[in-house]
Amino acid sequence: MTAPIPKTNFNPPFNITRASHLVFTVRDLAKSREFYTQVMGLIVSDEDANTLWLRGVEERAHHSLTLKKTTGQPQCERIGFRVFTDDDLGKAKAHFDKAGIKAEFVEVPHQDRTLHFNDPAGTPVELVATMKTVPRMHTRIDTHRGAGALRMDHYQVLVPDVLSTAKFYMDLGFRISDYIYVEAAQRVVGTFLHRKDNPWDIVLLTRSGPRFHHGGYVVEAFEDIVRACDVAGNLGFGDRIEHGPGRHGHQHSYYLYVRDPDGHRTELLLPGIQIIDIDDEPVMCPVKPNTNTNLWGLPAPKSWVEEATNFTGVEIKQTPDGTPMTAERYLAEKTKEAVAT
Repeated sequence: MTAPIPKTNFNPPFNITRASHLVFTVRDLAKSREFYTQVMGLIVSDEDANTLWLRGVEERAHHSLTLKKTTGQPQCERIGFRVFTDDDLGKAKAHFDKAGIKAEFVEVPHQDRTLHFNDPAGTPVELVATMKTVPRMHTRIDTHRGAGALRMDHYQVLVPDVLSTAKFYMDLGFRISDYIYVEAAQRVVGTFLHRKDNPWDIVLLTRSGPRFHHGGYVVEAFEDIVRACDVAGNLGFGDRIEHGPGRHGHQHSYYLYVRDPDGHRTELLLPGIQIIDIDDEPVMCPVKPNTNTNLWGLPAPKSWVEEATNFTGVEIKQTPDGTPMTAERYLAEKTKEAVAT
């Protein structure tokens, strides 16, 4: 059975090109600096007493991750997309004004004109066409640390209504690469949306939200993921390794999920498959009860399923989360089966 999903608008009102950057608040900038530079391998592009701007070794844009010092609960301030030209920002503002969506231009350090708005789920988003550029460091292997993360790839957001939120982005030109369909409930619970030529820019998963689940950085080889684990262990971050290494079933890629000192979650993954052609249509990934959807490795632990970062100033809407398989439940059921036999 094919589930009904929204259709992509191939003539969007403005041109979003990719997921590009995130803004987190953190309690201890020094500890976060150590984690992101030594374990993840990001480069510090700039810093002051209260802020760090970081990028991957392949990135020419000034930053893909901004960390701001806070004395309160660490949160995600915004997710960021790039648009192709500054004209697209003007078109975006006009589109949101017509749709009754509040959007305003703001000044952001190291970025040119930046547009803020919230999507229908409440997720705070910013659009930018250009920012300060810096040298790529991908061939300076002598300076690489940890995973040597290349570039920001995507992020995952938890939302109460996946399909209505997906439709908003598909009206802006996003395409679905894969979607998760629970056969028993006949319901789509996850969509993988992209603007660039791989499967992901923003992933939407059904949970109470909006909440920020994780951001993904691409690494060059699986050995870089292993190196990140080794460095994390040696620097006292070993217990921040939450899930993996493993191989996703429906998402094609190897993965490792780690939590920074404040609990923000990052995925390290290898480059995704290529999706460009018009006839490369969305692929349904059916989910059956009590099954492990990973190709190998255990299901995600309970923390991965239930815990996420709140967005600053955004009300969380509750929704029944169902009973997703967790590593803890999977192992408990396997133990029962073994005892029964």
